[in-house]
Formats: sequence, structure tokens, C-alpha cells
Amino acid sequence: MRTIAIVGGGPAGSMTANRLLQCAAGAQSSREAVRVVVFEEKLGWEKPCGGGLSHKALREYPFLLQATELVNPVWKMEVYAPGGATAHLNLREPLAIYSRRELNHLLLERCQNAGAEVMNDRVITAARFGDKWRLRGRAGSYEADYLIVAAGARSGLRNQLAGALKAADFMLTFGYFIPGHEDVLRVEFFENFEGYAWSFPRSNHLSVGICGKVGDAKMPDLRRNLSDFMQRHGYSAESASVFSHLLPSLEVESWAGMRLEGDGWALAGDAAGLTDPVTGEGLYFALRSGELLADSILEGFSYARRVWDEFGSKLMLGARICPKFYRGEFLGASMTTRMVQLCDRSKTFLNLFQDMVEGNQAYRGLPGRLFRNLPKYLVETATHSVWKRMGIQSAEQA
Repeated sequence: MRTIAIVGGGPAGSMTANRLLQCAAGAQSSREAVRVVVFEEKLGWEKPCGGGLSHKALREYPFLLQATELVNPVWKMEVYAPGGATAHLNLREPLAIYSRRELNHLLLERCQNAGAEVMNDRVITAARFGDKWRLRGRAGSYEADYLIVAAGARSGLRNQLAGALKAADFMLTFGYFIPGHEDVLRVEFFENFEGYAWSFPRSNHLSVGICGKVGDAKMPDLRRNLSDFMQRHGYSAESASVFSHLLPSLEVESWAGMRLEGDGWALAGDAAGLTDPVTGEGLYFALRSGELLADSILEGFSYARRVWDEFGSKLMLGARICPKFYRGEFLGASMTTRMVQLCDRSKTFLNLFQDMVEGNQAYRGLPGRLFRNLPKYLVETATHSVWKRMGIQSAEQA
């Protein structure tokens, strides 16, 4: 029996374990049997992120929406730009907002039900002896035939196998878990700032925070911008718990030199740096990388090649776009300001933005679609301004 050790029981690790065992169980009896051991010291924990899953993710993983008591489906979104421009959106499809504690519990339980062994231990070192891995944890020592690291982008094991990421490959996050309930998701951009503030309404509390590029944004900048955001929208840090975290947001050069697998090992999820450099969204890529990794182990194809072909090259393009999105200009104003204004004034642009929120618009086709429809944006914006001066609502607003 082949033993596969997975270090990290978050979305990437849990999905890898579940897929391995489900596929192995359905395979022919001649196929090699698989024993999967997931090492997780926290056994479900809160994580400082929004916890949002797009409609694309929900289509691919419908079991997530079936856990109705864990999810808050949000249909309303407000986007704010520097200078005060605002767009209030009714989403065509909901964003599913999870507490990461509850989502991690759900995914761990799911892989346990599939047959995974979950070890409440932290693996500290891993050494290769012949074709075996010897792992040392705080509670014991273990042996495995294959090692998967899904324990985050700053994991020591990740650095041992693939090298450490640079400081510029991260975004710094800071924020609060605030008791309460809302039905609207808020995002706000700031002048000359590579990042954004957010309020994601989870089922029983709000994740209110901010992220900024390491080396560009300092903690005082994050605190000041987040404080302004919270004051504008009536959020209080009283009785709230504080979080801070480093989120992978890889530079173009790091994507080009990324190592995802080697002799008897592979990386998944945040440990592989698989997050969107523009938005910081990583849940979908964690889940999907887990599936691709499990399939590659069982079927023998190149995991790294499949990741690159399916979404890695697109995320690298996102890294190229990111500085232009946050610091560039479009039609004489900042990119973020024009984006928010066009969401409010142009139905054609709003459809583009909704596709992005739903996960249906890739970066590769974005510039072409953006400039191809530029005349429509301008006409619809001008028409909106005329209606506004006359005190008449457009059909879309009504």
C-alpha cells in the first residue's frame, strides 16, 4: 500500500486527500491501493481572509452550497473608489461567504469520510531516504512514499523543497472579525495604493480588513486606510478580534521560476503560490490544485504542466496586470476610479464586471473585451449623465 502524506489540512490538502481516496476507491482492483494521511495541528481554524467563493467555484463544487448552515450567500455588493465614486450592484449570481473555520471543518470531515487519516500533529522536518520520506512531527515520527505540502506559502517544508518566496511575493493583511450580520459585501480602493479594504459578511460575523503589497504598503498605512474605511461604514473594533497575515501574491518573475513538484513531492494551494495577484482570491485555486494533484498522482501526468495550462499562465498575466490596475490610468483618471464609475453608468461595462466577480472573465481576454466595447461605455456614460441632469432614472437603475 502506497502512503501519501499531506502536510496541511486546509482546502488544498483536504481536497487532494478526498480526490485521491474517491478515485482510488472507484478504480479497478489492479490499481495500487492508497493510504492518505493528513497532518494538521489546528483541526479547523479561522483564517484572516474574506472567505468568498465565486459562482464558478460553486458550479464546480456544488457540495459547498449544500452546507446551507455554514454559508452566507450575498447578492449585494458596493464598490468605492478614491475620490468618492460609488457603485451599488445587485449581483446576477451570489457570492458564497464562509467562515474559514467552518469551511475548513467541512472539508476535513469530508476527506475523513472518504477514508483519510487525520493526524493532529505539526510536521517539522522531512528527509528523503531512498524512495521514502521520513517525517518528524511534534508528537511523533512517520514514513511516507509521497509528500504533499499544503501548509501555506511560508511553510518551512515549502521553502525546503522549492525555495523561499521573496518579500515582494506577498500581500500584508490586517483586520478584524466583528460580531454582527449584514447582507452586503463592500470593497474600497485608495489613491496610489496597491490593495483594497473589504467587508465580507459571513454567517455569524464580518471579516473586515485590508491588504497591501509588501514593500509598498506599511502597517501604519494599512491601519490608517482601514480605520477610514471602518469609520465611513460604521464598523467598530470594540469587542472584535484582530488578525494579520501574509497572503501570497507572486511577482511575474516568481511565476516564471515556480517549482510545483519534484522527486516524490508536490505543492498545492497557497504553498504553491496559487492566488490571484490582483484580488488575492485563492480558495478556488486551492481546491482545483488539489484535484489536479490527486489526478496526476493516480494517472501519471505532469501536475505542474496541468496547473500552468489551466490557470497558472492566467495568474502570471494577472501579476503583470496588477500594478497597472492599482496605479494605472484609464480615460484620464485612476483605473479603479473609472472602473467604479463605469459600473454605475454603463450596463455593458457592468456585465463585464459581473463576469469577473463570477469568475467567468479571464485576464487573457480582458484587454480586448475592454477596448472593443469602449464606444459603448462612452455612449452609455453620456446617456446616464443626461438622464441624471434631467432627474430621470435609466431602465437599469429603476
